[in-house]
Amino acid sequence: MSEHHKYTNRLIHEKSPYLQQHAHNPVDWHPWGTEAFQEAKKLDKPIFLSIGYATCHWCHVMEKESFENEEVAKLLNESFVNIKVDREELPEVDTLYMEFAQTMMSGSAGWPLNVVLTPDLEPFFAATYLPVNASHGLMGIMDLIQRIKDVWDSDERGSVTEQAKKIVEVFAENIHTRGNMLPDKELVEATSELLLKLADPIYGGMKGAPKFPIGYQCNFLLREAKLSGDSRSIFLVERTLDMMSRGGIYDHLGGGFSRYSIDEQWLVPHFEKMLYDNALLIHTYLEAWQATHQPFLREVCDEIIGYILRDMTDPLGGFYSAEDADSEGKEGFFYTWKYDEVKSILEPLDYQLFCDYYNVTPEGNFEGRNILNTPLPSEDFSSGVGLDIEEFKQKIEPLKKVLWEEREKREHPFKDDKVLVAWNGLMIFSLVEAGRALNSQQYINAALKSATFIREHMWVEGRLLRRWRGGDASINSGLDEYAFLTRGVISLFEADCGAEWLLWAIELTRILELKFKSENGAFYQTDGEDSKIIIRKCQYSDGAEPSGNAIHAENLLRLYQITGNPHYLDQAEDIFRAVKKYLESYSPGYCYHMMSLMRYYDKKAPTFVLSLNEKEEHYGEVIQAIYTQFIPHKTLLVRRVNDVDLFRMLPYVKEQKPLNGRTTLYICYEGVCHKPLLGLDEILDGIKKI
Repeated sequence: MSEHHKYTNRLIHEKSPYLQQHAHNPVDWHPWGTEAFQEAKKLDKPIFLSIGYATCHWCHVMEKESFENEEVAKLLNESFVNIKVDREELPEVDTLYMEFAQTMMSGSAGWPLNVVLTPDLEPFFAATYLPVNASHGLMGIMDLIQRIKDVWDSDERGSVTEQAKKIVEVFAENIHTRGNMLPDKELVEATSELLLKLADPIYGGMKGAPKFPIGYQCNFLLREAKLSGDSRSIFLVERTLDMMSRGGIYDHLGGGFSRYSIDEQWLVPHFEKMLYDNALLIHTYLEAWQATHQPFLREVCDEIIGYILRDMTDPLGGFYSAEDADSEGKEGFFYTWKYDEVKSILEPLDYQLFCDYYNVTPEGNFEGRNILNTPLPSEDFSSGVGLDIEEFKQKIEPLKKVLWEEREKREHPFKDDKVLVAWNGLMIFSLVEAGRALNSQQYINAALKSATFIREHMWVEGRLLRRWRGGDASINSGLDEYAFLTRGVISLFEADCGAEWLLWAIELTRILELKFKSENGAFYQTDGEDSKIIIRKCQYSDGAEPSGNAIHAENLLRLYQITGNPHYLDQAEDIFRAVKKYLESYSPGYCYHMMSLMRYYDKKAPTFVLSLNEKEEHYGEVIQAIYTQFIPHKTLLVRRVNDVDLFRMLPYVKEQKPLNGRTTLYICYEGVCHKPLLGLDEILDGIKKI
């Protein structure tokens, strides 16, 4: 029997899980589009734009309190044209109005984001979560509606709309500034010093709360330490990654990280899990392992990947977007435990060991329940209970499995199963890099399957589509989709998956140059075809995800290193010139640009050409030797005898033949190759000296 709903609005026809969550609100929601904009002008009403996403806890709270409230809905419908946006489907809309909101709000902006617009889409009020009525210093949505209605129907309206127009004009004026100089190399060291000053030496990460697991800050510090030998950076990276993996922000039973913790100790998370966070953190833990070979770093890397492949992978190959914080109507319920519950599940001789290690107590640490965390490192705990580390692992791992199997019986958090190209691009890259370093063909195959899925289902007539769900791919991609996917596809080529992937990376890069490049040399967020994006902007700063311009600068440098085509280098330099003034103002906010700049200035970045003989001898040993070291700016090309496709694309590789019928390694710097290395011992010795 089908479920009966009192209300159904236009969102019922949308593919976004977030929009569908609001399809039975009494609010007369529109999706972002021409119909809503025309209606606002026709009725001469302001627009109430509400932006969120499917796994957002406070979005759920506001929906339940306000958007399912018939009285609130009646006033919204009378006073506004109401538009709902999934920030993950339309990041350019979210980013634009989030920036507007940050100029209009006294506190920090977040989601749900609620912005009031003129019919010309110019903003004049913004707020995040709004209760129904004023409470605890927060404006109530009922008060807001009445206030906006009074303004719109009064003489104040002219000044409000004029102010909104000026806000847009100011933002638009700051877009097209073009720099003439490249950022100075010394900015790298200055950025490192700033990050170290901002760092929390006790718990890792940056000081204060809430705390976000921004993995690429660690990747930057690892590179800085490699180039400068600064041991402080390595210390901070190890401390950060250790404390994160021991905290409640990490899922100790199932793998994967939550979005952030509300405290400075990484203990109490905002329990939603996002694909992009985990994709970025795979690479962070992997590079930290390559740099230090600390076993726990590899273990966490493997566990995150295990979570993604087990719980977040579509049968066709794409990776899902997120899992909710809530289940059974409660935040974090799926992940937390009562002490007596653990005691009843595990054997009497086992539960105390588990509870002591994972800090499970009768009083709990989260609303009477327990978030699993490990106050002591496993080595310290095991020695304290008279076990060596291997004996301890043999005891604790089966107990974790028992608890995980019991947890699987619970109602799972909602899963946002849409496939987003940008986030899949991040995961493809991390899986390929991990597959190479950890000698796992399974990881590479998963990345290959995702990329193949995107090419077959989301690459239509030479255009990349952003979102796929339930057989439907739609929404033109922006810079992040093209750049993040290109990054992953280049790694597929370097992982010996075929020259076709290099060809696709070049094609994706060509589209960005033709349709996205701005007058200032950087790249716009959008292709300019949506006339309702009132400002076509370039985004430089990093957020939870790196800047698309920063990632694309890295792509261009990698393509230059592979092909030797100076046009790619020129484009990367254009991005650096455009971002220079921002790097000089506050470089930690542009950390991924700094990573790309380090690559640009690294004159010791090696290009390996592994020229295999007909028997392809020493292939595995050489790959492992290269990837188990931390060589951050390397490029690897695998040359096989008679690889016609590769020779056509990279003619210089054809000349780098296996010598004397033996597998040969060429190591080149800035187009100049050292003496070819033959024989496994000589090759491995040469790699160690990098």
